[in-house]
Amino acid sequence: MKLPFACCAFIGLLTSCHRLEEREAITESREISSYAVKPHIDIPSSTRFFDDAKDEPQRRPNFRDLLTWTVPEGWSESSTPDPMGMRLLDLRFGPNQEGECYISLMPGPAGGLEANVNRWRTQMGQPPYTAEEIANLPKKPFFNRDATFVAFDGDFKGFGAESAKTGYRMLGLIHSAEQATIFVKLTGPKELVDQNAAAFDAFCQSIKPNAPLTKQE
Repeated sequence: MKLPFACCAFIGLLTSCHRLEEREAITESREISSYAVKPHIDIPSSTRFFDDAKDEPQRRPNFRDLLTWTVPEGWSESSTPDPMGMRLLDLRFGPNQEGECYISLMPGPAGGLEANVNRWRTQMGQPPYTAEEIANLPKKPFFNRDATFVAFDGDFKGFGAESAKTGYRMLGLIHSAEQATIFVKLTGPKELVDQNAAAFDAFCQSIKPNAPLTKQE
């Protein structure tokens, strides 16, 4: 059974976080098959994204098999399923669970760093950053590489929301590689987010591959 595309992209992302230690010369060859699966049309993008062909039942990849993390004290997993199905892990915190923190993944560069940062700024009711401002954003270690860190204040209006939530703060990390882009995003009332900023950093540092990736023979 074929791996769903998102799972393949994520495995590629994990692989990209480790420096290649060996290079091997290719000494064998094989004929390339001319067989190709006929593409499916008139199906939802979510179905195409996860390679869920009707004639070949698939299941969404279990990212818990690929990652390990530590949930900060006082945080808990959301009991409400993500309606978009794009959150790999969805956490809540705060007296009324008004704080949110989640991991999401998109294939490839996902539109690029500038587009993603400014998408988040738009959600906070803030004007877009210039290319120079984005280039000067701070970095934090994540997956053995540097990830771009953002912190915005404003009135937060998430995807599909009818009205904005005033006095909010957003923290986020964006790590982009050729294979995929992974996002860690936290939002909530400013005071609550400030109280959980250290927990956010600790959570991001705790996210690691579940097991060392070994070279297949």
